[in-house]
Amino acid sequence: MEALQLGECKLSGDHSKTSVITSRVKCMNTISEEELLALQAHVEVDNCQWRKLKKRILIRTGVIIVLLLSRVIMFKVYPQTLVPIVFESAGIDAEGLSSLISARLVAGIVLAGVYFYAVMTNSYLRSVTVIALMVPIALIWADLQMYLASSFPDFTLVASISFCLRLITISLLTLNYMDVRR
Repeated sequence: MEALQLGECKLSGDHSKTSVITSRVKCMNTISEEELLALQAHVEVDNCQWRKLKKRILIRTGVIIVLLLSRVIMFKVYPQTLVPIVFESAGIDAEGLSSLISARLVAGIVLAGVYFYAVMTNSYLRSVTVIALMVPIALIWADLQMYLASSFPDFTLVASISFCLRLITISLLTLNYMDVRR
């Protein structure tokens, strides 16, 4: 005789599907809150805690977007200050730089969309905050070689501000990550 065990309940024999489902529902009452939360992997932060954090995370995310947009505007307004200092010493021509910037903008827009969806729905938030933190760190790590090769002392004010905006962005993403992980 086959038996189905679910928690403390045991069903055996020739039970109909209705009685099995009814018995499973009755057994669901024995699941603790921690077990229920473990089964809901997509819900990341408790609702009580999330109400407090959501506004703070959205404000930081808005500041991050403003910082990144100001960097893009600085690239457009002052291309002669950052491009020769950083990218020519790395051997990147104008076409390579254009494709590099386009690829990063597309990746950034996709990541921002996923991040915004995760923040608004509280779904997979912990995983998305890790990714949103790692991507800028990986990009700045990749660019660090170009910055060091171009020598920091030759940086103009615009290039220094652009680099600091990236560091501020990473610090705000780190704060969001730490808030979600608590």
